[in-house]
Amino acid sequence: MTNRFKGLRKLRPPLLFGILSLGVMAALVAGASLLRPTQASPSGLLNVVKRNPDMAEALCQEFHTINAGGDSVYSATGLEQVATSQGITTSDAEILVTYVVGLYCPAVT
Repeated sequence: MTNRFKGLRKLRPPLLFGILSLGVMAALVAGASLLRPTQASPSGLLNVVKRNPDMAEALCQEFHTINAGGDSVYSATGLEQVATSQGITTSDAEILVTYVVGLYCPAVT
């Protein structure tokens, strides 16, 4: 009976090495996205706006200008304009627009 299991013992180290290698590779691939501070930028920007009402008022004026041009600030064009003017991504711009409109200029569309 011990002769039947000798082959399995020989496979054990390579199998463990393979599993360990897959785990390390998965960690390396996922690590970059796990370490990226995706939430830091929007919350930092929101805190700046919260502490600076003049900035919020300037953003409201920008949003009204976008509306006067026939676009919604929530449209792709409007979000791109805000993102470009603030030097942020369109995803962060969407968060910023929602925050500023909700607290400072609810008439903006």
